[in-house]
Amino acid sequence: MASLLYALVNLWRLLRNLLRGALGTPDYVVLEVSGGLPEFEPQQGLLRRLNPRNRLQPPTLEALRERLDGISSDGRPRGVVLRVRSLDAGWTALEELRMELYRFRESGGRVVAHLTEPDTRSYYLACAADEVLATPVSTVGVVGLGARANFLKDGLDRLGVEAEVIAVSPYKAAGDTFTRNDFSEESREQVERILDRRFEEVCGAIARGRDVTPEQARELVDNAPYPASEALERGLLDGVLYEDEVPGRLGGERSGAAKLAEWEVARKRLRLPYLRRSRKRVGIVTLSGTIVRGRSRRLPVPLPLIGGEQAGSESVIGALRVAEQSPAVGSILFHVDTRGGDALASDLIWREVERIRSEKPVVVLMGETAASGGYYVSAAVDHVVARRNTVTGSIGVIITRPVLAGLYEKLGVNPVALGRGARANLLDPTQRPSEDEIRVLRRQLESFYAEFKDRVSRGRKIPPDDLEEIAGGRVWTGTEALENGLVDETGGLRTALEKARELGGAKDGAAPVKIQPPKAARPLPGDPVREAVEAAREALGELRVTRLWAAAPYDISDEG
Repeated sequence: MASLLYALVNLWRLLRNLLRGALGTPDYVVLEVSGGLPEFEPQQGLLRRLNPRNRLQPPTLEALRERLDGISSDGRPRGVVLRVRSLDAGWTALEELRMELYRFRESGGRVVAHLTEPDTRSYYLACAADEVLATPVSTVGVVGLGARANFLKDGLDRLGVEAEVIAVSPYKAAGDTFTRNDFSEESREQVERILDRRFEEVCGAIARGRDVTPEQARELVDNAPYPASEALERGLLDGVLYEDEVPGRLGGERSGAAKLAEWEVARKRLRLPYLRRSRKRVGIVTLSGTIVRGRSRRLPVPLPLIGGEQAGSESVIGALRVAEQSPAVGSILFHVDTRGGDALASDLIWREVERIRSEKPVVVLMGETAASGGYYVSAAVDHVVARRNTVTGSIGVIITRPVLAGLYEKLGVNPVALGRGARANLLDPTQRPSEDEIRVLRRQLESFYAEFKDRVSRGRKIPPDDLEEIAGGRVWTGTEALENGLVDETGGLRTALEKARELGGAKDGAAPVKIQPPKAARPLPGDPVREAVEAAREALGELRVTRLWAAAPYDISDEG
């Protein structure tokens, strides 16, 4: 039955392709590149997919990858024009798209990038193109990278709120947000090292794309920003023109203006790819956001340590079990993009991965961050792929113990606690922790940290003594993680898919399938405002209680 269905679909596509082949295609297809470039398309119902407004949403990496593949496989268009504007993507998303652009060029396609507001991020991406163009009055602001962390101690002091934080080492600095007003020496060293690695990546991209030495690239950055005309003189741009002038530039004097078409128009003329049947496919399960207990949810406003998007253990485990039970799924690609979160929730997901791995191969693809709890859940898999710019590691835990005594005093509230048992009021936030309570919490911390290191040591086959040198909350780029044995290779989605297909027996080119949690583990549909308020209330509740966290340092906003 399945073979007949594939044959009918391909027959229909053959007929459509004969018609489309007669229509002709544009010389260049215009692709919008903007927004945050999330990895995958969100799951939508039929009505939402048909809503024209949804087509105006910024593209995902998945959509851009499919569009480039479709243009390349058709073979008739000469290339693509990237309209790059309002780009706010993370460094691993930009790295992934750069790899796709080089792949498109290697297949014979030409890439032209037109920048409206050239900054470091958009220019880093554009350096993967054959030509880089910008509008005449723009400023090429390739000024480098910066990092900022927001420390809350002084603000909490004004409210009478404190936090007692116990960490495995000074490098495990997720709690510094609440207890310090500046970087510690160890944290500053880590942030500066990551900035150095990313700055090297940017300068290397400029050197490769503009055919200059890394030293010359660094000098160009150090002297930025430039008016577009000066950037053209210095070799950072190939042309300065408005978007409506691009067809004339690409066409040449003899052939006249090139024919350009937006994707929504061009896709109706491109030949459709034929389906390839495979008995086994790769199932993609995603973990995105702060790891919490229960179901996944999204907060209306990001909170310190808690974040905005939250990956609930029930939802992630539910999706993993769906993939495990599907006879069509031969292996699982586990996409992990998280700074970590709740230690218990991380352990529950880790256990599910370890159990399923004995039945089906599991490959992890790391996103922008896969640190602390994000690394914990990755430690048991068969193969780990990281991007070069991924931030990972942060093997360690902290305990946050809120102290609200000052707040109650400011409010004129006098809490009186009664109890039976020497430690009945052990975690009472209205009282300051005693020395005995600190000892109890540290014992809990050390016990979980020992388990964390054991999981990593066994999963990655790293001797415990060697692991000590790279654990303790230290964070690493994907390149450094590869050198330290924390990941198996650096690459992108195609690299991870190829490995998952190899381990799971899927044919090359077999399309992966995205796995959703069962209905019982999905966020409940309902009133968005009520859901947002309820999610925020639950998240604030997380901060009011003593909690063991496997979370990476800070929420660092890098600028460029």
